[in-house]
Amino acid sequence: MSGAPSGAQSGPQSGVQPGPEQEPRRLLLLRHAKATTADPGPNAEQHDHARDLAERGRHDASSMGRALRRLSLKPDLVLVSSARRTERTWTLLGRFDDPQPVVTITDQLYLAEPFELLSVLRRTPDAMRTVLLIGHNPGIHQLALQLAGQDAPHSLQAGLGTCTLVSFVVRSGWDALGAHPLPNPEFVRP
Repeated sequence: MSGAPSGAQSGPQSGVQPGPEQEPRRLLLLRHAKATTADPGPNAEQHDHARDLAERGRHDASSMGRALRRLSLKPDLVLVSSARRTERTWTLLGRFDDPQPVVTITDQLYLAEPFELLSVLRRTPDAMRTVLLIGHNPGIHQLALQLAGQDAPHSLQAGLGTCTLVSFVVRSGWDALGAHPLPNPEFVRP
């Protein structure tokens, strides 16, 4: 994705919105791929964080990576929950063309609530045009619903399956994300 011309700023801080010569930002929300079954034992939370991908999940993550490249959805920044299944999802998406995206793996996204996810996204530097967030339900689904607003498509209202990506066009700075609905999200499924 192309960035702003050298020295130019956009977004609410500068009062300049993306124009026709500059692509709007894009937010990609991806639920991790299918994981192994959770262990309901006494250390359930520890086991949950360490869950890996199931065979179907590994296949779906690789397929999703191919789809992202085919659709030219190359992230500049990737935000990944620290859980093993989200990290493996990111790894299996495969490499993108150079320059490689900045990748942040953080505990802050593990089973995060929508307001926590939004808080992280709002701190994204405006120079990052396309952001991929790989996280968990229910938070990532609830965030997608919140961003889409009351006119969210029925397919989004029905749920967010594993390794499903929701793509939003963002016409403001990242710090204003969520202030207005982001209509017509697009879906990519493996």
